[in-house]
Amino acid sequence: MNGELLPGVLVVNSNYFPRSRGAAARVGATSFALEAAACFEEAGVFSGVILYKRQEGQRTPTLHPVTRNGMPCVELRFNFSMPTGELRGALRSAAEELTHRAAATATGPPMLYYQTDTLLRYHPRDLPACVTHHGPFFDDFADRFSTQDTFQAFGSAEKALHLMRQQEQGLLELVAARHIFVMQHSRMQRDYLVGQGMDPARMREVSPPIRPEIPSVRPPAGILRFIESAPFLLCTAVARLDYFKNLDLLISAATQLMERGLPVKVLLIGGDECDDVLRKSLVREVPAHHADRFLLTPRLTKGELYAVFRTARRTSVFVCTSRYETLGITPLEAALSGLSTVVPDSRPVEAARFFPADARYEPTANGLVKLIERIASVDLFRRGAELRRLLEGQISVPWFRRDLMRAWRSFSEMGRSALQQ
Repeated sequence: MNGELLPGVLVVNSNYFPRSRGAAARVGATSFALEAAACFEEAGVFSGVILYKRQEGQRTPTLHPVTRNGMPCVELRFNFSMPTGELRGALRSAAEELTHRAAATATGPPMLYYQTDTLLRYHPRDLPACVTHHGPFFDDFADRFSTQDTFQAFGSAEKALHLMRQQEQGLLELVAARHIFVMQHSRMQRDYLVGQGMDPARMREVSPPIRPEIPSVRPPAGILRFIESAPFLLCTAVARLDYFKNLDLLISAATQLMERGLPVKVLLIGGDECDDVLRKSLVREVPAHHADRFLLTPRLTKGELYAVFRTARRTSVFVCTSRYETLGITPLEAALSGLSTVVPDSRPVEAARFFPADARYEPTANGLVKLIERIASVDLFRRGAELRRLLEGQISVPWFRRDLMRAWRSFSEMGRSALQQ
């Protein structure tokens, strides 16, 4: 079987790849990449991971073999001022080094699997590749929101314009290169790429890789006490506290519900340990007499987060507030854990298409207030169980692995053919 499949090398941002198993994922692409690595390893095609890390002031790219999360890796240190040819050569060398060292039984040139298009324009032209665009599309976001909103979402005008140029160059490479394919993780992603000229024949859809776990740990003590003290809890969890997540919406809606007499508490999990200033800014306008009803904490490990979901199922609603998500893994994880979940009724939030109409709200504070008031008196445990059963018919890790390997086989065949022409 594996003689038909090409060896696989994942390409991931070093800053977002965990150093140990079970560590908290900083972005959704991390969970996706880890599941892909496990699938490739089981299929005998896994060669390792290229971890790219920007190193300003460095003149040439360098490669450093490392082991991360128990996996063979090569750290590529580079910056965008380096010559394109040198970066292409460095990526090729890293992929070949990993493939030579690997115990994988697949043969042929390695195929690189990029999680974003950051390095796509530097991809070696004599190797096949595929990409999943986990990051937000600048042009698509800018078409839906104002210029000021776009600059705020991406950090600044300078960062936004840099990303725009980067994505434009990556897209040109993707559309033109017959040996580069798309591992599609959302229909929003597909619609955008096809609209930009991508050949649908070089795209394959994969189911989200979500595996709700029975946790082996308890929630951290402070969070557990907060959950147990709440007759009705609204909770959310995000990797980063950024404009895309629209967390002000939850704070505003919860405050309105409190003012209306609903005994609501709010648990917001997200961001780094060093993001206390951001967390405090989210609740700066909450009236003082409601302040103790909010608990904002840094993100948790996967096991701790699933423990929160499991513990909170009888009295809690998970609230996704995102403005724009090419997928949105965490609300799907919450729902698949049996936690009653609500999402914005919004096309730029891909996860919303998996949820029934009565779990979607108009993406405003008033819209969220109306939905929460409507479900406040229902049996949340039963509602969560029904939602879990509905989503289990659409999402699972076995389906992800089936889809991934079907796509890998197809890309291997097309990649071999493209390189021979």
